Amino acid sequence: MNEYLDQQARLWNQWAPHYDAEHHDRDPAPAADFLASLAGAGPALELAVGTGRIALPLARHGVTVTGIDASPDMIKELEANRGDAPIEAYTGDMAELDTGDQQFALIYVAFSSFFFLMTQQRQAQCLARAAKALAPGGHFVIEATIPRAPGLLAGRQQLAIRDLTDTHLSLSATTHDPVTQVFTFQELRFDAQGMRLLPVVMRYVHLSELDLLATAAGLTLTDRYADWHRQPITASATQHISVYTRTGAR
Repeated sequence: MNEYLDQQARLWNQWAPHYDAEHHDRDPAPAADFLASLAGAGPALELAVGTGRIALPLARHGVTVTGIDASPDMIKELEANRGDAPIEAYTGDMAELDTGDQQFALIYVAFSSFFFLMTQQRQAQCLARAAKALAPGGHFVIEATIPRAPGLLAGRQQLAIRDLTDTHLSLSATTHDPVTQVFTFQELRFDAQGMRLLPVVMRYVHLSELDLLATAAGLTLTDRYADWHRQPITASATQHISVYTRTGAR
């Protein structure tokens, strides 16, 4: 029994019917363009593929995409929108990634989903499994938030209003454990249909820690940007796009 997979499935099954609506303002096209430029003829593998927010437009570039996700309901949402796009998705634990003899030109994980691997050991294992699944010269790409000292990291808990209208109230309640580097979120939505809870738990990783874990896995940092448009990363950046290449033999 995989307790991690069960926990993440429970959390993200709650999100599945609402995920695309919650993130309707995030244009996936720049991410798909960026990833397609690295994938070449492919194939590509997305970790935490979700509803296919990025995998679907990437497949429209002609890249064959395989996806793995903890949530069966998220994959059902992807399948409902897949059409004839060259995408296959399955339920699994990305820390236990095993692609057999298949190798990928590109493996990527977006939107801080790498942080859902709740321990450093599981994060290290995921990177090692991904490195093994990369073809020679292949790339591993991660998009994630940069943890910042001001604001949330300075305190143990926070309540924020995300959206407020005559018919809708969106709140985020967050607790932070700086020792384990764990954030626990509860997204609360109130509207005419009632209330719903959308939970998130993540272990964030600082850039220096991520680079050490990647190096130990046999991955070398080759590029790092502030966004999918390849803007240079600066001290004020709130997220990073990090590109690693596989080094050494399998």
